Amino acid sequence: MKQTVILILIIFMTSSCKRDLVKNGILMAEREAPIGFNHLRVFKDSTFEFEYTNFPNSKFYKGTINIENDTIFFNYNGKIPQFGNKAIIHKNHLIYTNGESRETLDIWLDSISK
Repeated sequence: MKQTVILILIIFMTSSCKRDLVKNGILMAEREAPIGFNHLRVFKDSTFEFEYTNFPNSKFYKGTINIENDTIFFNYNGKIPQFGNKAIIHKNHLIYTNGESRETLDIWLDSISK
């Protein structure tokens, strides 16, 4: 019984957190990998958070964005990551185009293109 209550509580807490992100977010994208993941969250106030995790390292980037048509320009607070500071929205993907390495994320929430 105690395990069931704990499980229900965990499910409730995680669904509540995701609901808050969706409520304040205008773009959410991610890429899952066997040893890491990348999550991008863009908010209504034009700020963003990008979490880059590749076992055993993890980096967290923050900043602001500018949007021009289907292109997003990222203004990082600090160092620019290897995938660059410019990305395009193409169908259900966010594709970084000007970095040392390419990065493509799957978009699961997009209020920008609509």
